[in-house]
Amino acid sequence: MSNQWKRHPKFRDLQIKADGSEVKYNEKSLNIKDHRGKTGKILKIVYFNHSQYSVPKLILETYGGPIPEGRHYATYKDGNIENLHPNNLYWSKKHLISPERKFENDLKLSKLTKDQTYSALVSQRKGIPISKIAENYKVSDMTVFRAVQRLKRKIKDYK
Repeated sequence: MSNQWKRHPKFRDLQIKADGSEVKYNEKSLNIKDHRGKTGKILKIVYFNHSQYSVPKLILETYGGPIPEGRHYATYKDGNIENLHPNNLYWSKKHLISPERKFENDLKLSKLTKDQTYSALVSQRKGIPISKIAENYKVSDMTVFRAVQRLKRKIKDYK
């Protein structure tokens, strides 16, 4: 079944592979891209008809039937945005982001890399002032403080 295609009910020239891995418009494959939304979250999108569209939403519209009333967000069951299989998607009242994915999205917005964030936490625990850590990475004190706080929340969530 994963090699089969189905037409989108609204966009007749749009076809989506049964496993959600490919999207075609007018028989041409579309590039599924990561796009950072206004809130900083990463979305899977395609571009056609001079507009961008949410890939999970298009998949659910094609394979999941009509949108239930009051539910208009395509959400991942397992939180993995790479898993676009229709069985991994459902309609939700609000957009839900797993704590792990939220942490990864926050890291992408940070001026510090993941390794620098871990190193900053270790340095802070050794008693090195945040101002010295910030100076070392050429960022503000607040950038280091926020990155360390974010990492502490993540560690606390796993305990």
